[in-house]
Amino acid sequence: MKIGEFASQTGVSKDTIRYYEKIKLLKPNIECYHRDYTEEDILSIQVIIKLKQNGFTLNEIKLLFEWTEHVDKDSELTEVETDKLQLLRNLFQEKYREMIQKEEQIIQIKEVLLRADKKMEQLLGGTKNET
Repeated sequence: MKIGEFASQTGVSKDTIRYYEKIKLLKPNIECYHRDYTEEDILSIQVIIKLKQNGFTLNEIKLLFEWTEHVDKDSELTEVETDKLQLLRNLFQEKYREMIQKEEQIIQIKEVLLRADKKMEQLLGGTKNET
């Protein structure tokens, strides 16, 4: 599919798509100077959007994409690769901790909203009984 259709299907602007290509987050097939996007590219955009919504930077997302592209579970890692992988792991563990904190905050907010709703329901219910 061409960039216009890809933008429509993903809800991402053409400029953003081109930027993601420039920084190598997206790598569409290119034939005769025309981009051709696949279902896999749609999945990539969906992952990028979800990660961004949850606090990941584009650089962090790029690190994750690069790592998953080049991982070979059967090969031994060099010392440099091991160091890079450990840094990546630390980064994602920190992101995981942040997600847990956000989740706890959301639970607290939901409890406050639920209590407020119950109180409003009581007040509204009391008003109805008086009239």
